[in-house]
Amino acid sequence: MAEEKTSCVLRLFGAPQGQLAGAVGQFAPQWKTQAQWKSRGGETLLALQAASPSGLKKAAQSLQAQFEADLYGAGDTSLAAAVVNALETHDRLLVCSDAAAGALLEARLETVPGAEKVFDFGALSYAHPKVGPQIEKRARARFKAEEPDAVRLALARAQAARRVVGSELAAGCAERGSEKVLVLSSKKGCWLRTVPSSDNAALWLLDMIRRAACDYPQAEGTGFLPARKAAQNGPAPEAGTNAAKPGNPRRKHHRGRWLLVLLLLAVLGAAVWYQYAMGGDWAKLAQLPQRIQTQGLDA
Repeated sequence: MAEEKTSCVLRLFGAPQGQLAGAVGQFAPQWKTQAQWKSRGGETLLALQAASPSGLKKAAQSLQAQFEADLYGAGDTSLAAAVVNALETHDRLLVCSDAAAGALLEARLETVPGAEKVFDFGALSYAHPKVGPQIEKRARARFKAEEPDAVRLALARAQAARRVVGSELAAGCAERGSEKVLVLSSKKGCWLRTVPSSDNAALWLLDMIRRAACDYPQAEGTGFLPARKAAQNGPAPEAGTNAAKPGNPRRKHHRGRWLLVLLLLAVLGAAVWYQYAMGGDWAKLAQLPQRIQTQGLDA
């Protein structure tokens, strides 16, 4: 009989550190589980050590419930392997719209078994001798004679690549000073995230893809442009900010009108009641308090 585990390592990406500490602090005492974690960039490795298998299971389930979108695996699972699994499970095809995004992803995915089933490695998109120029032409057609900035062009390329190839997701990347702007296009719209060049942009892009494939919310700091806004030829969007949703117009409250209606209903109700109680004789109205008193009620 296999010995049940009392320890494990969970892997998260994009999890807010403050929330993680709070979740560990809420472990029930009877679980007798301790946690230690270490973060580098957006990735966090969290080690759990429990006195019993049941305590370990409950602690792990508690973290999974609170960090479902951030938790991508356990043990030796890599983020790249989690991405391939997510794409395959949800039947998503991923392509790159430019060589910069290809350089970030291809080196990470080429050693993952089954990656060729869900990722084209540029063969069907930017690196294809015919499709690549089509993507570029379609992207630049939006700007006519204007020369777009790098972010707007990367956004247009990602949208064009997804449509030309017919994939569910298309990744792009733009250099902006000492930063990289990551772009991920889907049918719903485009996600954008700005990452310092000193950070690991490939991992952030992989995490964006994993979340999009699983329909999870993106990590804090990743912005989203709905499809219509992403297609507009406007100024370059600021990555890391979400487009504001238009609010519902507030209804005007006509209080005076409602008070008048209620008053009229009260008058009509009183008239109907009087007709019933007095037989239609308005002269008996003065005798009403006396009649009520004789029936045992206070006027």
